[in-house]
Amino acid sequence: MSADELAHELGARVRRERLQQNLTQHTLAERAGVSRVTIARMESTGTATLPTFLAVLIALHRAGDIDHLLTPPDPRTIEQFLGTARPPRQRGRR
Repeated sequence: MSADELAHELGARVRRERLQQNLTQHTLAERAGVSRVTIARMESTGTATLPTFLAVLIALHRAGDIDHLLTPPDPRTIEQFLGTARPPRQRGRR
């Protein structure tokens, strides 16, 4: 999935959740502290800043869903399990 396709999918999911909760765009916008046009744009094109997207998730009571994003991998070695492995890299290679 490309970034644009993923953005459109997230916008559609926001719309689906809003309708499932029986909220209007105006009501959701008020709860999130953004304009109704911002909600409409997010739902139709997936375009939103990260803070706006997070504010909408909070307004929909779905902020807990982001806990599953980028979770640390399960330990693969006994050293990782015990926490004695080398610390994770802070920078990528050039």
